[in-house]
Amino acid sequence: MKVIIYGIGKMAEFICYSFMNDSDYNVVAFCVDDVYAPPAGNTLQGLPILSFEQVIKDFSPESHKIHIAIGRNSARESVYHRVSQAGYSFANYVSSKANIWPELMFGHNTFIDQCCDIQPFVTIGNNCMLIGARIGHHSTIGNNVLLSGNILAGNVNIGNNSFLGINSAVKEDITIGSHNIIGAGVFINKNTEDYAIVTNGSVPQRIGDSKRFVMFNKAQQVKQT
Repeated sequence: MKVIIYGIGKMAEFICYSFMNDSDYNVVAFCVDDVYAPPAGNTLQGLPILSFEQVIKDFSPESHKIHIAIGRNSARESVYHRVSQAGYSFANYVSSKANIWPELMFGHNTFIDQCCDIQPFVTIGNNCMLIGARIGHHSTIGNNVLLSGNILAGNVNIGNNSFLGINSAVKEDITIGSHNIIGAGVFINKNTEDYAIVTNGSVPQRIGDSKRFVMFNKAQQVKQT
């Protein structure tokens, strides 16, 4: 099956490399929002960079899937809905080097890299990126979530559109609200509200409001990262 990578940033390059070297998919192109399409003939890793409009015109949904390789949750969510409305299905990538169990349940446009360690009875929603994540048993990950180098104990619930940074950790039986931003090195030992920002530093943990980060300016579209 052929796949098109949506995005042209470093994350997209990494994800393309993963698909090409550790999956049955054949990556045939990169694509970007129409306003960011470069002149014809531009390439990345030897593959053409196309506008999404050009993809719709030249690449049939019957023979091509798309994987959205954009790190920012709100941007990835917006693109996910646009791609779905255009009739395309999504390619998943689960590294052959990841430590997972056969019963793992996950949705569409899932990316699980080689450093992930996922215990049994875990459920992962749609449009999620897991990079170096260790996830305990009976945990549930919502939609549009990015986990980066963190640890979840058993029976943890992560709300939709949340981001957990490097070396953060969550105690067992904890619920992280939706649209949370959990900073690097933070240890969460109690439930969080929706739109919480929790950081770590020389002062006690600061809790803020993430609403100002989750709005996606459609006029500007996405500068893929």
